[in-house]
Amino acid sequence: MSDSIEGQLSLLTVARRVITSTQVALEGTTTWLALTDATGKVTYEWAAAPSLRRHLARADVTEGADLAQRSAGTNGVGVALATRATTVVQGTDHLDERMHKLVCAASPVLHPVTRKLLGAVNVTCLAGEQNPHLKIALNMMVAGIQDSLTRLSRARHQRLLDAHLRVKAGTGAAVVTLDRYTMIAEDGLGGLSLDREQLWQYVEEAGPFTREFVLPTGVRAQIVPVIPPKTSEGCSLVLSRLNVAGLARAAAKGSEGQRTSSPPLLSQLELAEREIIASVLRECGGNKSDAAERLRISRGTLYERIRRYGL
Repeated sequence: MSDSIEGQLSLLTVARRVITSTQVALEGTTTWLALTDATGKVTYEWAAAPSLRRHLARADVTEGADLAQRSAGTNGVGVALATRATTVVQGTDHLDERMHKLVCAASPVLHPVTRKLLGAVNVTCLAGEQNPHLKIALNMMVAGIQDSLTRLSRARHQRLLDAHLRVKAGTGAAVVTLDRYTMIAEDGLGGLSLDREQLWQYVEEAGPFTREFVLPTGVRAQIVPVIPPKTSEGCSLVLSRLNVAGLARAAAKGSEGQRTSSPPLLSQLELAEREIIASVLRECGGNKSDAAERLRISRGTLYERIRRYGL
């Protein structure tokens, strides 16, 4: 799942709880509440009065509408997203004439750790029936959403730290624990150069159920999910350097005495792949179907690798 999709799902889940509690206080008013994603698309909306909902529908402002400035012109959400600041747009300040009878107050929602723009919260009412508590309602919703996101982020950090300490206690190897936002790494990693974004990309490319892969630097990474069985919530990587020279000697020794010509020398990545396949085959007791499933490759591909590497 991409960062943007995950972020929007988290925001929508948190914001709906907060907005729902606000709806109770706004029953009987002419108020419209909305949540948008970072692009300005309305992902949730609620109207206290049917008349206001009809007015907004005539202006094509419904769930799924695009309120970004480039699409809808000057409006509360569009300006809030562009400036990353709370904004109030009144009546004729809207570019679209169909919104001239509306007052829109909107505020951006930022990720509490990365400060990445996640979306915006909007409160709209009719200009002639302006709610004096418009900005208060908006500020309360934003504060509630930010508080919930912060608590979720703290829980995620604690979960990563617990996983890191648990894995570290069971191995003498270097351990790195990460998810798409955070990485925990201790000093003394044997000179390994680590980049969180690049490491997480390798984890995602390996697949949610893969249990080990080899970095381009020749470092073997064994994967321990924070929440088994998938790695989507983060994982610990137990890092160890491959003995490439030893693998090359073993491969050369294994080819001695063969009547056929010796296979071409393997690259470092091929040697690393050979070691992983051999290790998984041993762990599966030679069962090729189980090994192929654990390696996330087809049995045909596994058989081809076995022949190529002389396993």
